[in-house]
Amino acid sequence: MKRVISATLAACLLTACAGLTAPGAVKSQTPQEALDSSAKAMSQLKSSHFDVAGTINVTLPQALVDQLRARGGSQAAILTTNMQVRVKVNGAAQKPDRLQATVSAKLGELTLNTEVIAAGGTLYYRDPMTSKWEILKRPATMEPKATEPKASAPKFSYQTLLDTAKSVTEVMDPTPTLNGVAVEHYRIVPDLVKLFAAISAEHAATNSAAVTALQTVLQNATVSADVWTGKDDHLVRRVTYDADLTGDLSELMAGMTTTEAKAPGFSLPSGSIAHLTAHIVVDLHDFNTRLTIQAPTIGS
Repeated sequence: MKRVISATLAACLLTACAGLTAPGAVKSQTPQEALDSSAKAMSQLKSSHFDVAGTINVTLPQALVDQLRARGGSQAAILTTNMQVRVKVNGAAQKPDRLQATVSAKLGELTLNTEVIAAGGTLYYRDPMTSKWEILKRPATMEPKATEPKASAPKFSYQTLLDTAKSVTEVMDPTPTLNGVAVEHYRIVPDLVKLFAAISAEHAATNSAAVTALQTVLQNATVSADVWTGKDDHLVRRVTYDADLTGDLSELMAGMTTTEAKAPGFSLPSGSIAHLTAHIVVDLHDFNTRLTIQAPTIGS
């Protein structure tokens, strides 16, 4: 569990450190063009600090909670049908491949504190149980070679997000400043089905049932992203994400189970509905400050 949490947070962080007009003003750019300018400005950055705060609410079917408790031992006792996870992350990223962050995740009375460092393509984390550094992921070139070549993973890009979005609009805030900086506020509402199709277009589906089940979830999901960019320098100052997803876990698990390989899954009755809502805020600041991010010593 701790590895999954650390990997997910780290991946998200590495990835992140990826209308209307005011009265009397003439906008020279559309929202899409303004966000393109922002993407170009961000691509020129050498480093940035970030702060992340998120709240995730999850509702799980009782049948799944019972089975998770049976398999998870004493620590799984904190699992309930209605759970809230609060996450805080503070750190910095430096091009081309360095990142350091402290992570705190709280579920009920349990708090998980760890640190994450990425350097030279290797991802490290401090084991919350032993407080010692371990390798979470090595560069692909250092992984053991498989007997058969693996298909390349679907690729997500900023431009793909904009191209497949349902809408990209500018939001007029009453006070268009953020931490003393004049900003412009844009909202992106992605079309998740189109986005999924676009990033997986070059990859033949190996499990059509799983794809169908996932598409059903995406069709009923509500996701939006708000972006605040500097009016003068176009640098991203804040990004917020809001998501609301509902899905039948019995259908998802059935779709992910193939006749060739039975996954050690869970036995869930039809109609085992799960619901997830999330609100995440990412603040970026202290651009292009000098950073020294070193790989940790394993076991220290």
